Amino acid sequence: MSEETKIPNLDPHATQHFRDQLREARLRTLRDAEAFEEILFVLEHLGIQLTGKISNLWGYRDAITQCALQSPLALDIPTICQDWHTPFEGLYDLVRHGRNDALHQGAFARHLTVCAIELATILEDALMYEATQVRDFMIRNPICASLWQPLSAIRQIMLANSFSYLPVAVGEQDDIAWHFISDFAVATFLRAAPNLTQRRVRLACKLQDALREKAIELCRAPTCSADDLVRNVLQASQGKPVLVLGENSRELRGLVTPFDLL
Repeated sequence: MSEETKIPNLDPHATQHFRDQLREARLRTLRDAEAFEEILFVLEHLGIQLTGKISNLWGYRDAITQCALQSPLALDIPTICQDWHTPFEGLYDLVRHGRNDALHQGAFARHLTVCAIELATILEDALMYEATQVRDFMIRNPICASLWQPLSAIRQIMLANSFSYLPVAVGEQDDIAWHFISDFAVATFLRAAPNLTQRRVRLACKLQDALREKAIELCRAPTCSADDLVRNVLQASQGKPVLVLGENSRELRGLVTPFDLL
């Protein structure tokens, strides 16, 4: 960020920290509607950082709104597309008032959750409005599949985390090639079982055995470095996740998906 446009009291490390906190809170809220207050906890911490004092959501309103206005989604787009978007201040006030209600049930609770999630996405966009490198968006320490794992475990990891791809390291330590195992490959392998007995066998089958028998296929993973520009990585990804590698191909530093870059 330039000195003229950077958000007051937020250096690049703090900016990324709060973006990550908002993203994690938003994802938890998507899994559990009653967890929407986790987004508000992040707002409070952000408000303290921006204002330099402890207050409440009302006291942080102006500072957080100014931060949000770095994104066109806060005001410009709601003004142009009024039937589709609510201005940031309206969302902020709704969730602020909603938090004070003693009971959140039914349609009101669902609406409050939707507004909190939309508010978080606007702030995430504002915090990263000048970010251009992969390091600004990548998921660090991604979950990987291993060749020794049974397909049942890989299936469970995918379902528990809503993953469509899992990285897999193939080869010896000095000659590793990174691949992906996809939900399509796992589903195809398991659902091709002709009966329940064979399904049990396939679920217990280790990935390395399935690969040796050519019963399942991996796809080569696109890779990049943390310093690469996002626009270049998107063009090369062909819609797949991209693995972020260190100076050598053995070191997996992170993963970035088109979803992370929206």
